Amino acid sequence: MSTEEMNWEEIEQLLTCARVGRLGVVTEDGKPYVVPIGYVYSNGEIFFHTCSKGLKMDSIRRKPYVCFEVDEALPDISMYKSIVVFGTIRIIEDRSEMIPYLQKLINKYRVPQEFNKYMSKPGRNIEAELEAVRICVITPIQVTGRKFVRRF
Repeated sequence: MSTEEMNWEEIEQLLTCARVGRLGVVTEDGKPYVVPIGYVYSNGEIFFHTCSKGLKMDSIRRKPYVCFEVDEALPDISMYKSIVVFGTIRIIEDRSEMIPYLQKLINKYRVPQEFNKYMSKPGRNIEAELEAVRICVITPIQVTGRKFVRRF
């Protein structure tokens, strides 16, 4: 029972298809902080949207080096895959530059009709909501992938 390396095609397939990844940053006091995120992998980069404030963003602004992990497994652990990415991260704050990234996120996480109705409700301040959003883009420096498939 041993793991084996994933090839680049397998790595890209899992990065593209997985729904949730985990972002690791280091806080101001040196503690690791890991948070699950919805993301998109496109053109060799990983990106996600987030609020402009908070522990995650403070940590990213202070030290723009991150770790990102994604995995999948069967409930009995007879198969699992895991990818770890070390990289640099940049924050996109310009609204017009954010639009293509937001569109790719919307395309991946198709929203139900109820959400569309909520978004078009009178009295919503879309401009204020966009002001609070940022796109973070991870440029990978090192990517590793491991998998295990139990052979019967």
